[in-house]
Amino acid sequence: MEKLKATIKYLLSFFKSEWSFEDYPLETWENLNAQQDDIKFGAKFTNWSTFVAHGNTIPEAVEKLRTNLKEYAKENPLPRPGSKVPIQFAESARVEQYEEIAVDFFEKIIGINYYDCFISDYSSLADFDLDNPETLEKIKEEYEIDPKGDLFLADLFEQIKNKASA
Repeated sequence: MEKLKATIKYLLSFFKSEWSFEDYPLETWENLNAQQDDIKFGAKFTNWSTFVAHGNTIPEAVEKLRTNLKEYAKENPLPRPGSKVPIQFAESARVEQYEEIAVDFFEKIIGINYYDCFISDYSSLADFDLDNPETLEKIKEEYEIDPKGDLFLADLFEQIKNKASA
């Protein structure tokens, strides 16, 4: 049924030159396993898997999705309603500069193989649920740096390199 709605919205989009929130095929759901109220309900556009919003209620999730679309449209062209929107990965050039450090860091701090996952320039310790005092202390001891800022991995790797070069 969702695919049919998406196809209809897609076909209707050819009769307009600009699209609004209502032109997109909407899906909503309840997260039965949610342990937080603010993610208990979700909303997304069919065929746009990475564009999701959550809330305490379905209407709240839908309104957050509406706001997200407005913000997205300020910087990006909107895809045609109902069309498949491919996943776009963030840049990883900075992280790749520090590959040797990253391999070591992943083994010692994160506990997984660096090559078994995708890491972008915006990946952080929080993505691994490691933005805690214990992990920061472990980094301090292992690399003799004082992790600061948003804890983006690229920034940490740069701090480690600068410490080694000093």
